[in-house]
Amino acid sequence: MKSRSALLVAVLLCPVFWAAPANAAPVHPQVPAAVAAKRVFMVSDSVGLGAVSAMPRAFPSDWQVTVTGKPAQFVEQLVDRYVKPMPASAFGDNALVAGGYNYPYWDVPRFDRSIDQMVNALLAKGVKHVFWVTLREVKPQFYTGYNSLTAGYKLLYSQYPVANARLRAALERHPELSIIDWAATADQFGLTYDAIHLNPAGAALYSGLAASTIRTAATRKPAGTTTEFTVAGVAGVPADASAVALNLTAVSPRTSGYLTAYPCGGTLPIVSNLNFVPDQTVASAAIVPVGANGKVCVYQSADSHVLVDLNGAFAADSGFIALAPARAIDTRSGQPPAARVPLVVHLGAIAGAPTGAFTAVVNLTVVGGSVASGAALYPCNAAPPAQPARTIAPGVVQNLMMVAATDDNGDVCVTVSSPAHVLVDLFGAFPLGASFHALVPQRLLDTRGGYPLFGATPRTQQVAGLGGVPGSPLPSGAVLTLTLLNPAGPGWATIYPCATGQPNTSMINVVSNREQTNAVIPAIDGAGTVCLYSSTTSHVLVDVSGWSGAAFLPLTPARLLDTRIG
Repeated sequence: MKSRSALLVAVLLCPVFWAAPANAAPVHPQVPAAVAAKRVFMVSDSVGLGAVSAMPRAFPSDWQVTVTGKPAQFVEQLVDRYVKPMPASAFGDNALVAGGYNYPYWDVPRFDRSIDQMVNALLAKGVKHVFWVTLREVKPQFYTGYNSLTAGYKLLYSQYPVANARLRAALERHPELSIIDWAATADQFGLTYDAIHLNPAGAALYSGLAASTIRTAATRKPAGTTTEFTVAGVAGVPADASAVALNLTAVSPRTSGYLTAYPCGGTLPIVSNLNFVPDQTVASAAIVPVGANGKVCVYQSADSHVLVDLNGAFAADSGFIALAPARAIDTRSGQPPAARVPLVVHLGAIAGAPTGAFTAVVNLTVVGGSVASGAALYPCNAAPPAQPARTIAPGVVQNLMMVAATDDNGDVCVTVSSPAHVLVDLFGAFPLGASFHALVPQRLLDTRGGYPLFGATPRTQQVAGLGGVPGSPLPSGAVLTLTLLNPAGPGWATIYPCATGQPNTSMINVVSNREQTNAVIPAIDGAGTVCLYSSTTSHVLVDVSGWSGAAFLPLTPARLLDTRIG
């Protein structure tokens, strides 16, 4: 060891190298050559250096990971001292930057310039993909020592959300740049020694998050891709199915964007099923008409991996009216709807929609305003539901597939608890005589008054006979909405018929202490129940908004598409 002031670790079957002091010529270790696609060069200040041992362990043994840097460095110092002096042979296809904690909050343009300097310096070394870890945003509720911090540290930490916003803005300038969103994962206790520096548990989570994004990023489908896949005659779907119930998931998108599922053979509609932000894994349910060729298409507006899971189908005689997906309303061209003032949405005006009252399959999208808002969608001739369909975080775009009855004019109403823009897209309809029924949403379960849903511990929930769902004869399925509140850690959850056992798919993905909601139409078992499962402990809400008879064929969930594996 020549100095404790700087670190350099290169790992391929665990060889270790130490660098010279920062004011000396850097040591250029001779390491065995690895495939460029499996080489990672990491440059960091003190926070990322806390994962100097954990980061190599997070990758398979045939990957080479080099970690270099020094505490208390500005980003431009990391560029000049630990990137530019290194030979191009020290780099592979991937670079990981864990800098910015010494954020020059008094000069935001300087930080922007330093981001550009770092990205450009790495690209000049032959790097193809640059990944930047967002800063942990220090919050009093997740750091017990917050009140003892000096005013200077509180000021610095208060600016980390601004630094993360500048990193996200840089994605538009640098198509080779992706973020790894540590800020979204780190809202929990037990990850750091102080406000930001990683303990062993934090280093393991931090490294695993980075490795999972880096290992799959090169094969993300590019923005503008439309992926088509056959659903008719697959995994139990009738050959003449008119529609399928799907769950769409975006995994590690590079930028903000959306997914649109629609029947292949038609024109790409101006609608969306799922909106996402960079490096988010998020899911949304969808009922999608089947194209004339038996296929469904999924369009993505941003680089991302896409998963599609099948949950059920509607046969040709189900009564489902397949419509060209269409946008019924978009308030973004004017002022957002006022709080608690019903917004009338005339679904009956959409081409092909039934005359009079009908059951609508819609996607509700809400663009969060300056404060959190709840949103509800319901027939205009009924009172608003007691609870919102979902809660929308400030500034976030969130979606929910819903089945809703219209009034006799073909209208539904939307209310928000605080001003927020609203979009409603119509994907299909059922006439009132069909065996698929919308209900005014009712809450079946709210664990906040007692024990949460414990991680990896299934919980049985009665559905038949509650909330307007008949008890006899038993329905084939129910339209349920699952919300996870303040999950203890990153994870996923699903709902399934207890009698058939837990499927190998999920319906919702979460990070620590962030609320998330999605819908599903699970089969109801012979006891009239479903099972809830979450990989992490969380309070949960379960709402019911509809049920089906013979119109819906529930299927064992099956994965139809996973772009991570080709």
